[in-house]
Amino acid sequence: MPTSFTESNNFSGHPFGLREKSVNLLFRSKSIKGTDINVSMFIKAQNFLRVVLVSILSPLFLAGCFENVPEGMVYIPSGEFTIGTNEEDLENHALSLGLDKPWYADESPERRTDIPGFYIDRYEVTNLQYYIFCQSTDHKPPRAWRGQKFPEGEDNLPVTYVSFFDAAAYALWAGKRLPNEMEWEKAARGRAGFVYPWGDDFKTGIANLATSPRNKTGQGLKPVGSFPKSASPYGVHDMVGNVWEWVWDYYEPYPNNNFKTPAYDKKHYVVRGMSYMGVGHFSKKNFSKVVAMKSRSSFREHIGPLAYKKDIGFRCAKDRPSFMERVFGIKPSQPEEEEQADI
Repeated sequence: MPTSFTESNNFSGHPFGLREKSVNLLFRSKSIKGTDINVSMFIKAQNFLRVVLVSILSPLFLAGCFENVPEGMVYIPSGEFTIGTNEEDLENHALSLGLDKPWYADESPERRTDIPGFYIDRYEVTNLQYYIFCQSTDHKPPRAWRGQKFPEGEDNLPVTYVSFFDAAAYALWAGKRLPNEMEWEKAARGRAGFVYPWGDDFKTGIANLATSPRNKTGQGLKPVGSFPKSASPYGVHDMVGNVWEWVWDYYEPYPNNNFKTPAYDKKHYVVRGMSYMGVGHFSKKNFSKVVAMKSRSSFREHIGPLAYKKDIGFRCAKDRPSFMERVFGIKPSQPEEEEQADI
């Protein structure tokens, strides 16, 4: 028989020890449930943070891995490259042939340098592209067209009979510019500094170049991209052969160049890349030698800016946008007109 109130409760069907265990289990259950809630919230916060980080870092990662290259252009990254050469024409071969300068004379000294990344046209500007420009701006077409449009079937030939100023006008209209000498040479030689776009050895037939003094025009002008084996390490086509190409620079001496010539007078602009045309009245041996020497990616030719020839054309280049503009679309702020006027 129960002897006290406590004993009476203990005999109500719930022994004291068991009832205490039940209470403890209840509190333990609540504790575990609270822990589950905390873990769940932590996982959700972790996932949210991951999403935020991915959304922030993805554009930065993609900006480095994928370049939004303008249509028809090639991205040339920054990084050191070789321009010029230290070779010398010790036998005076060029002068013995009646040429106006020794081989290599205006290409020295060789130097390693770096320039910002940029874009350059994969192909030379074509007749069709130039025709669209002329129609849009009322610019005078090349005289070789003998009218407002190029001859039928010549859409993809490189445009020729264009002066330096014609080429610069097209580039401005297209939202681009002419490449400078360093950009042109880097795009042609690659970072390794190849002698020719395809390597260090001259190869007959790999580019659109004349091969015999008897047939000085070779295969004639060809559609752009017709000689893919001559492409540069960056995939730029026809850097040698087809047509000479205008570049932006005056014909001037390189830093520490020792060659003396009256042509260094800022009256001529540089053209690069050799054309399909021949090189003069030479023996077959000398003809091949001259073509090979002028086809080197470091070779510099020069001519007056008003000249227009049947074997001179051009391609365009373009500045690479800043990091902020590429990733976030933020363009550099332009000073207001009033501020410019004050300056």
